[in-house]
Formats: sequence, C-alpha cells, structure tokens
Amino acid sequence: MLKSTAWALGGFGAFLLCWWLFGLSVEAVRHIPFPMPKDVLMRVYLLFQGESIYDTSLFSHFMMSLKRWMIAYCIATFCGIVLGVLCGFFEKAYKVGLHVSTVLQMMPGLAWIPFAMILFGIGERATLFMIAMSAFPPIFIHTASALRSISPQTFLMAKMMNLSSRRLFFTIIMPSIALSLLTGLRLGLAIGWRVLIAAEMVVGSSVGLGYTIIQSRWSLDFEVAFISIGLICLVGIVAEKWVFGVLEQKVAKRVGNG
Repeated sequence: MLKSTAWALGGFGAFLLCWWLFGLSVEAVRHIPFPMPKDVLMRVYLLFQGESIYDTSLFSHFMMSLKRWMIAYCIATFCGIVLGVLCGFFEKAYKVGLHVSTVLQMMPGLAWIPFAMILFGIGERATLFMIAMSAFPPIFIHTASALRSISPQTFLMAKMMNLSSRRLFFTIIMPSIALSLLTGLRLGLAIGWRVLIAAEMVVGSSVGLGYTIIQSRWSLDFEVAFISIGLICLVGIVAEKWVFGVLEQKVAKRVGNG
C-alpha cells in the first residue's frame, strides 16, 4: 500500500515537473503566458471555496456532464444489448445489424450534429442523441459477435440436458459473452464520454465541462480549460482502472479465464 502510494505521488510530482518545464518552454518560444501548476492548483482551491465558472459552480458543471453521460450511456447499453442478443440468435439479422453498426461506428461523433439538430433542435436531447448513437455500435457488435461465437453444439447439449431458459442464460450464455460484453461496454463508455464533451461545445449546452472549455477559449481563461480537461481525464481513469479494470478481473476469475 505504501509502495503504491509512493509511486503515485512520485508520478504526480514528475507530471507537475514536466508541466512546469513545458510551460516555461512555451513562454520562452511564444512569449505568451502559460497556465502553470501553481496557478491552476490555486484556481482549483478557489473553485472549491465557491468561486463560480460562468455563473455556475464547478460541481454543477461536472455533475451535469456526468448526468448526460450516464443517461445516454444507459440508453445505448439497453439498445445495444437487446438488439445484440436478438441479432446474435438469427444469422440474417446478425449480418444486417453488423453491417449497419459497423457503418455507424465509422462515423465521428460530431458527424451526428446535423441529425441531432434536425430531430431535436439545439439543447439537451440533441446532446443525449449524439452520445447514445456513438456509444451504441461497440456494445451491439460485441454482444452479437459473442453470442454468434457460441458453438451450436453447446446449445444442443443444453437442450439434451433439459436446461431451463434461466439456467441456460446464467450457466452458458452469460459466462460465454461476459468478457466480450464488458469490452463493448468499456468502449461505449469511453466513446460516449468523448462525444459528450464535443456535443456540449456545439449543440447549445449552457452547463457542462465541454461548455466551460469552449467558453474559456473566448474569455482566454485557460486555467478553467486546464481544470476541465483534468476532470475529464480523471473520470476516464476512474472508469477505466477502478471500475472496468476491477470488474473485468472479477468476471475473468468467475468464468475461469483469470
């Protein structure tokens, strides 16, 4: 525990040192002020003391982004798993669904802006639509592909053993698709988070981390931009390492792959 803490503190110190040296280099070459670690950390302290960002607290910006992200991600997860399961059991539906979802996956998140504005105008629903459409393809593809990878002999054996639908689902289907499903969920979550920030910059959100970044460009308040970017990275680390990383290890042990 102490060793890991020491490594974490050492890594953070090295990061601050690199940041400071990079800032000095930018100032020397470009002759413009660069947000230094001391200034940004002091601004973080002031924000936690109640200073607002564009008439809204940092906490409200952060929580609004999380709320949008989770609502849209839950919609994408539900649709991806349900449609993935349906297409996984029917070959023709799988082929059509795979082609469609592959095309959708190739579309950049910002390419959904015209569709979102036509369908929902500018505002909250347009943002949710962009996130859900971007997060849906990897969840669907990994769910359907994992089901298709289960051999027909496995289902035949289950039928010969007179397994109920419930036991079939929990003893055969779920262990077979669990790791692939987690991969799809992880990818969908990461893609949705990136698209959320971009959507908040474009489609009319007045609160959120993406909004603070785009506004900081106009107000030249780059300390706020750095703080928002730091929170975005922090959410990504927590989701990747402390949520999906731990969950994947537990599932791998449970299904015998760990």
